[in-house]
Amino acid sequence: MNDAHSSYQEYTANPAVLIKFIEDRDQEIVARDQEILRLQQIIFKLAKGQYGTQSERRQIEDLNEQLRLLLEQPPTVVAAPAVAPTVIEVPAHTRAARTKRDFSKLPHTIIELTPESTTCKCCGKELVKIGTEDVSKELEYVPAKLLVNQYVRPRYACGSCKNEVVQASLPDEVKPLSRSIAGAGLLSQILVSKYVDHLPLHRQEQMFARLGFEIPRKSMCEWIGRVVEEYLLRLHAELKKEALKEQYLLGDETTIKVQDGEVEGKCHQGYLWGMVSPKKEVVVFEYSPSRAGSVAAEVFKGFTGVLQTDLYAGYNTVMLPDKVERLACLAHVRRKFIEVENISPREAGMTLQIIGELYGLERKWQSLEPPQRLEMRRKKSVPVLAKLHAHLQGLAEKTLPKAPLMAAVQYALVQWHEIERIFESGEYHLDNNMIEREMRPIAVGRKNFLFAGSHEGAKRAAVIYSLFATARLHKVNPLEWLKDVLKTMRGHPVNDIAALLPHRWKNNRALKA
Repeated sequence: MNDAHSSYQEYTANPAVLIKFIEDRDQEIVARDQEILRLQQIIFKLAKGQYGTQSERRQIEDLNEQLRLLLEQPPTVVAAPAVAPTVIEVPAHTRAARTKRDFSKLPHTIIELTPESTTCKCCGKELVKIGTEDVSKELEYVPAKLLVNQYVRPRYACGSCKNEVVQASLPDEVKPLSRSIAGAGLLSQILVSKYVDHLPLHRQEQMFARLGFEIPRKSMCEWIGRVVEEYLLRLHAELKKEALKEQYLLGDETTIKVQDGEVEGKCHQGYLWGMVSPKKEVVVFEYSPSRAGSVAAEVFKGFTGVLQTDLYAGYNTVMLPDKVERLACLAHVRRKFIEVENISPREAGMTLQIIGELYGLERKWQSLEPPQRLEMRRKKSVPVLAKLHAHLQGLAEKTLPKAPLMAAVQYALVQWHEIERIFESGEYHLDNNMIEREMRPIAVGRKNFLFAGSHEGAKRAAVIYSLFATARLHKVNPLEWLKDVLKTMRGHPVNDIAALLPHRWKNNRALKA
């Protein structure tokens, strides 16, 4: 009590001490508010990652939430109207036509069904066909099967001189891997099942066992390694060479766990660095144990042009070769404001609305050629971009320095020049979502086979993912493509190996047809 009384006397006797006390208290309150906001953001991210939707599409109205609120409201008793009820006419509507299924690409087995008797019950004469036939289609599935191709090569010799022995040699398309029983179709099925359908080798081992023959996963792993080393590595090198010749690339990286880690019992976290050419629709992945900027310099070595990435410092133009300009990713900017929308709904919501205007305009211009799209961007997008810049500068002036909203604002403003550069050409995308989409199969694969067995295995995965992603963009059946490559590559001209890349293979096949 005496201490409190003495403190009160000290404050009243010396106002400067009281002012200092209030200022210190205000700073403490501000610091606590910032810490509360930071913790709220962490809780939101954790809750969204565990329970929330992963889609970034913003819902204007949530129908389920509206129904829940409606059901929770107490029922309201309304008196019956004194007048007769109004008859409401509901306009007629037409049901959408059913989509016609195309069965033309499937093999057909015609089974003609005839009556038990084709004799007339009245006069006993033979019945004749009349009118048209009724056709009923049944879509059936024939399970896969394993079979053995046994190539018999008898020896021939002259019966008189007995000096020469003649024997046919195996065709180039037979047994792509020397001293291995696996055929091109089996090898292709194993690779496509693992890297396209995301089936780990132990599951494939069980599937082959059900077909009547056990193929150990160790053998399948060795086959995959040999296919990459003897066939796909050269194609991957040609694919990367073609991508680096482009003037505009999208870049990103994703993680992959490697069992062969430095710490016993703990996986090493490696990285798959990816690039995609929107114009050529060519995808290239490369594995590295590190995410250092020196890796980016090596991955994009020889590239001169425009690279669109997020703000990760590893993509800094200092790390990349000369004459490389960077474009920002507007989706990453948007994502930062989505993360703080629950903390600062008004400010973040307004920002997201303006960014949404830019995306809405781009959707209208999808069918335009780059020159026309550039003209529309200058007329309509640039004013919206200026409005976004003014809005962000206003937020920067009135937002606390350590607030989560300020981090999102600074993320956009610090790379504003790279954002403006997006609208200087009609060929540039607003974001690098195209490369992120090509990384989704990698993420699905991670959930199924969890990790690569070694760094070499991760490198092989990068090669396979590159070729299959390129095939997917060009709507090439990866099974047919890989099977044909394994059959024909040994007899293909070495100086024209690029003709076997998925997109070129498709065009060459169309010309031959």
